[in-house]
Amino acid sequence: MNIDQQTLISRLTQEFGYPLKNAALVAEKLRRCSPLVAAAFEQWWYTGVIPELSVEEYSVTQLINERKLKPIAAFLTLDWLVREPEKAKASLRKGHDFVKINR
Repeated sequence: MNIDQQTLISRLTQEFGYPLKNAALVAEKLRRCSPLVAAAFEQWWYTGVIPELSVEEYSVTQLINERKLKPIAAFLTLDWLVREPEKAKASLRKGHDFVKINR
């Protein structure tokens, strides 16, 4: 990845609202992404355009729209699908619980 750690941390905290400690961890994960995911992430980072990238039948757009992930989480999920496809797919199939609060 061609984005330096401090640039990632700065934008993660200022633009995306990450606490500094979390931003450092996320920045490190992003910098270790597979080349395929890193290239797509950089395209989004600089242009704001979600690239058409799919890994194991999941795409960034699908994860954002159907799983309600933020773009950064979607890219990290695709990287997990590259590194540990079976474990990641099992987790995605299982899904997450949501609590609906009526007020």
